[in-house]
Amino acid sequence: MKLTSAIHFRLIFQCFYIFLAACLPNNALACPFQHGQIPAIVPRPHHFEFGAMPTLKLPAAFVVIAPDKELWRRHLEIFGTHLSRLTAGKHRLIFETGETATLAIKRDEKLDSEAYAIDISDKQIQLSASSIKGLAHGTATLLQLIRSKDSNEIPQLSIRDQPGSPYRSFMVDMGRNPHSVQLLKETIDLLWFYKVNSLQLHLTDDQRTAFPSKAFPKLWDGLITMDQFRDLEDYAVARGITIIPELEVPGHSNLLRKHYPETFGKSATDIASNPKALAGIKTLLDEMMEIFSSPYIHIGGDEAFSVPEHLQRKLINQLHAYLKSKGRQTLVWEGPKAGEGDNKVNTEVIHLNWRTINYPADKMLKDGYRVVNAAWDPLYIVDHYPRTNFTMTSPQHIYETMSLTRFKHVNPGIPTFAEPIVVEPNTRLIGFCMPWWEGREKNYLPLNVPRLIPFAEVAWHPESKREFKEFAKRSAAIENVRINAFYPVAIETAALAIPQEGVFHDQTTVALEPRLAVMAPNTKIHWTRDGSEPTAESPEYRSPIKLTTSTHIRAAMFVDGEQLGPGSRKTFTAVTPEKNLALGKPVTSSTSSDSPFSVERITDGGTGNLDFYLGYPATPKPIAITIDLESIQTISRINVIAYSVSNSFEKYQVQVSTDGQEFLEVAARMEKPDQPTPKVQHRFDPREARYVRILSYGNRGYVFDSFSKIVEVQVHP
Repeated sequence: MKLTSAIHFRLIFQCFYIFLAACLPNNALACPFQHGQIPAIVPRPHHFEFGAMPTLKLPAAFVVIAPDKELWRRHLEIFGTHLSRLTAGKHRLIFETGETATLAIKRDEKLDSEAYAIDISDKQIQLSASSIKGLAHGTATLLQLIRSKDSNEIPQLSIRDQPGSPYRSFMVDMGRNPHSVQLLKETIDLLWFYKVNSLQLHLTDDQRTAFPSKAFPKLWDGLITMDQFRDLEDYAVARGITIIPELEVPGHSNLLRKHYPETFGKSATDIASNPKALAGIKTLLDEMMEIFSSPYIHIGGDEAFSVPEHLQRKLINQLHAYLKSKGRQTLVWEGPKAGEGDNKVNTEVIHLNWRTINYPADKMLKDGYRVVNAAWDPLYIVDHYPRTNFTMTSPQHIYETMSLTRFKHVNPGIPTFAEPIVVEPNTRLIGFCMPWWEGREKNYLPLNVPRLIPFAEVAWHPESKREFKEFAKRSAAIENVRINAFYPVAIETAALAIPQEGVFHDQTTVALEPRLAVMAPNTKIHWTRDGSEPTAESPEYRSPIKLTTSTHIRAAMFVDGEQLGPGSRKTFTAVTPEKNLALGKPVTSSTSSDSPFSVERITDGGTGNLDFYLGYPATPKPIAITIDLESIQTISRINVIAYSVSNSFEKYQVQVSTDGQEFLEVAARMEKPDQPTPKVQHRFDPREARYVRILSYGNRGYVFDSFSKIVEVQVHP
């Protein structure tokens, strides 16, 4: 009864929205486009043309005609839900038969599977595709074109679009830390909106197994059930997203051997050589293939250092033959070299090249393999398990350097850091994978979303010319569209030291605002402050929330106890700053950075070990970080606070200047001290300065030396 009641109220208020929109004066809603100016769309379409005037007036009720295909109908209903949310209920879809419609969906078998075409006249929108993936790409573009509740019209135009690379995947490591079904659904929505066509789930590793095997139940971590994975698969398929399951063997297989040694043996070599182990692996793969319809199955294949390579290759070939018999294609990480003769890995196996050490990318191509670029620089996003440390490049670095033909590492100790492998364009370079490794759910969205957006753009246009300022402006506008379309609750606060990162001084107040213009009766916002998912039993939001400590707010909208759309979430970091001349002052860096480790962290007042700026690369040339004190001051002490764990230390020089041109060194820490400390006080004779510059050579001695991790710079008279 509750669900029926909720739907009933939604229908009542959808009708009210239509009435409300019809009563508004013609000039009450502004068109976000100027004729002849290409609208902001991410990824940018390959072919775009404006038509004639006048524009298409957007009706309150979008009458839709579409092919009689259940999956297409499901997708269009989903699109309609987000169209209504995006426009605060102003527009909705109505399905009808016949010839007259605002939105005409056509199936065109001549189009490639991921291609779509949009033609907008002054009377109708036509969207053509040959598959659910092409249809999903087209509806994502329509959401971006319609843009907001203020949209009253869109120009006549023509779009012809399809991806420049067929393989575009985002990977979630579920074998180290758990990730909820809700977060995975949010990820699928994110991938649909930005046209990334697949989600790889790294389901097994040494720490946990996220897949609920019936044949081997002791493996399961007890979190996501088989029915929930089935639901997740249906959710993805309806949005044009492929879920690629991964079973990691023979390396990273400790749990298989720990719980079922009678099947998988006592060593990784046993897994690669024992017929019983092979049968067990096939059973696990069968269970995964029963749930996931993906044409690709990933079998791991990396870091099996204790296993002779000829046995690794034999296992890959055996599993490839089995998967091929089931109509699936085999994916592996860069692992053993190709081999020779009967022991050569079948050239039908697709390799994800991630560090180009064991098996360099140029060798893979020479040996005849299809290759997916998953290079550490710039694609890896690592929230190191179980330690507290991070490895990732900035969105700007991703946008400017990501290439099908370039394979580079972030570790200065690996040859491809200084000399990346660059190959010639090749049709066997089929695309990209951006992996999220080892991470915790609370860090997931802040770290991944800003980086996935440039990834999606470049994967769609791998060889295009790029201008980051234009992209940053365009993508910021479109990310705002996505948030409005998918998240019914806005988390708002004004008193922030770094707005994009949720940093505040001492205290702040948070407001939870509904994005719907009119809400049904019995609509409530429930919220939590400990990072847990809100339920109908969580506290109801009634008034602004005062924060004095670091807090992870989550909030969701409920109608008659049923949740409406995903919940919103935001982390707020409390800082009690030490007063100094640099506090809150403008700071710039010679390399790009971004949330949640932007260069503004250096003057935000935070001195916690995770309040650092993450700069890359800090070698071979140092990163120049410049603080503008905004006027000439007399200074005699500069404190540098840097990330410090496991005896690591930040290598740097400190310089000052009155004009920002000529700098004088006043302090340095260029050698590792006997006992590294996070805070170092540098005293010197009083001198006048407006600018303080830190030349950082990186945080040395922990994970990768190429990243700077300065927490705070304090300047005193």
